Amino acid sequence: MPEPDATLPTSGIVRQRRLSDQVADAIRDDILARELQPGDRLPSERELCESYGVSRTVVREAVRALTAKGIVTATPGSGLSVGRTSIDDVGQMLQMFLHHGPNVPYLQLHEVRATLEVAVAGIAAERIDDAALTGLADLVDQLPGHADDIVAASKNDYAFHRGLAVATGNDFFVMLYDVLGEGLMETRVATFSYDPRRIDVVTRAHRAIVDNLDAHRADGARAAMLDHLTEVRETWVRHQDGAPA
Repeated sequence: MPEPDATLPTSGIVRQRRLSDQVADAIRDDILARELQPGDRLPSERELCESYGVSRTVVREAVRALTAKGIVTATPGSGLSVGRTSIDDVGQMLQMFLHHGPNVPYLQLHEVRATLEVAVAGIAAERIDDAALTGLADLVDQLPGHADDIVAASKNDYAFHRGLAVATGNDFFVMLYDVLGEGLMETRVATFSYDPRRIDVVTRAHRAIVDNLDAHRADGARAAMLDHLTEVRETWVRHQDGAPA
């Protein structure tokens, strides 16, 4: 890894966007390009002004934006350094994007979910312990009992999929699922309401996943999850098209 120093290379700045946003992006890109680590020193405000050919006001606005995202830390008397962003910080930023950023179409969100959860199912099959397996099997057994309570069924579904992420032992998977799962809760309620018989469909799908987890069959778990999420996508499309359940 290259030694950190106080000089970041000048990046070409295109002037279609607000100047401070362009400078913020340039600083972030330079941090990534030079593989700087949390706590590494960054150039001073004056040096950044000279590097990017902008005023101190523009640099301060850029630094404020990066500080709000946890990418940069500004310490009085010590100057600027690379921020120490935690997994929780990343999760909060993603949640803010989903809630307040551009409207993300459901099918795009589902595509990300499917990519993540198919991989998670395979990893969980390799790592799951008896306690986690029992917890997931209990959720499968409980789901049919929520046939008259769509919200409870949706929460059970959420808990099952989150439990798979937990079973991997990877906190980053759990954080990503928390972000995606919250964004998908309304669609869970909508699809269960659209066709209440889906509770039986989802129960069978979850049971197939658990059977593969129990046998530690990673390929089988991935295939079962892919089948499940393909059905979920098809149901949502029919619901949006107004087709009969």
